[in-house]
Amino acid sequence: MASFCYRIRSTQKNKLVKIQILFTVGRGNQFYADCQYMVLTDAWDNKRQTVKSRFTFTDDFTEQQGRELTKNLAELRSHILGEITKDPEHAMTKTRLEKIIYSFHHPRSLTTGRHVRSRESLGDYIARFTHEMEDGTRLNIHKLRYGASTIKNYKGFIIQFDEFCKAKRKRFDFGDIDLKFYDDFVAWFTAKDYSINTIGRHVKELKIIMRAAREEGLHDNGLIESRKFRVLTADVENIYLTESEIRAIANLDLSDNKHKDIARDVFLVGCYTAQRFSDYSTINEGNIRTLESGQLVIDLKQQKTGNHVIIPVRPELQAILDKYENRLPKSYEQKVNKFIKEIAREAGITEKIEVSYVENGERKTHLVEKCDLVKTHTARRSGATNMYLAGIPTIAIMKITGHKTEKEFMKYIKITEELSECIVAYQHLGNGVDESSVFQRQIVRNVTTVKFTTITKSRMSF
Repeated sequence: MASFCYRIRSTQKNKLVKIQILFTVGRGNQFYADCQYMVLTDAWDNKRQTVKSRFTFTDDFTEQQGRELTKNLAELRSHILGEITKDPEHAMTKTRLEKIIYSFHHPRSLTTGRHVRSRESLGDYIARFTHEMEDGTRLNIHKLRYGASTIKNYKGFIIQFDEFCKAKRKRFDFGDIDLKFYDDFVAWFTAKDYSINTIGRHVKELKIIMRAAREEGLHDNGLIESRKFRVLTADVENIYLTESEIRAIANLDLSDNKHKDIARDVFLVGCYTAQRFSDYSTINEGNIRTLESGQLVIDLKQQKTGNHVIIPVRPELQAILDKYENRLPKSYEQKVNKFIKEIAREAGITEKIEVSYVENGERKTHLVEKCDLVKTHTARRSGATNMYLAGIPTIAIMKITGHKTEKEFMKYIKITEELSECIVAYQHLGNGVDESSVFQRQIVRNVTTVKFTTITKSRMSF
């Protein structure tokens, strides 16, 4: 006799995982199939095949999500049983079960036979797509929840898309997204003097949404894959702060302005850890531990990628952690971005930097003071770049930053090709680790097991 039940196959704590269907056909004949729903491991009861009745819901898995999941699983169960009843003589196989599950998530139109989903329009789908990003039911490519900044970008896209529709006096649907739409979309942004990269970001967001909708059976428009439907990009002046500039910021007396003082300290933590704002701004005592060697480290899981990184604590970072008793004050990225520009100006970081922009469809350049280009992400880029300039092996730095490939890392840091070649040459000339660079030794000892013997004298003051 055939039967099935819902199961999760992970023992990890507090992790979003797929719910699977365990189908049993007779004695000893079993197979699994994904049901396309996810649940937090701590919230699931395998025995009862549902969400735990006494689970304490969190932002990672809300009560509303729990109710919706219970409802969806019940509907899926009814659908599967109904399909089995329609054709009881047809043997159940994994392939057949997967087709039944697919038909549940992609119901067919009775008139056209094409896959549809409640006649959902592009505008409605964009709203749902963004809402699911926000509530955690739609995950990123790393199977993690989207970060706040990404969600903010997509919400911005919704506003811009709606304005574009109003300007064109047309509500664009899936079938309307063609090369003419692309040309009009880009031209509209260009006329508003948006930067090339901002235009490119919105095109990329639209392409991602269109692909997701196509995978869900909402349309079969593939014109976004045309080479002419391209994501525009332009090189931008992503600056980094030198060690001396970072020290200038650290040495400022901001005791008379609590908000600036906190913003400066949080930013410096980013410089000393080379992490994203979402990670470095939330460091607390739970992230701090001492190795057997006695070395203090920050141990964290990056929110965006899920990568696990360990960062040696340098003295300057230790001083900030001590100041706040190992729990950084709550800060908002928008506020830190505002204050850090003012702080950088007070620190004398006013070097002129040439930046490009678009005006009336033409690329132009002008000079901007460096302080006006400093933002929260500058901290991560500065940390990574300065470690590289110190002669710390790339592989060791990557274990801190979370970059997967050296090519990816080298594109990220801000140094000239000429300087990079000089550093590599110096590394091959060295005969041992510079004993004056405590931080350098900590990284090599605690972050990687590879034996490095060719590290040049550090230019960083630790």
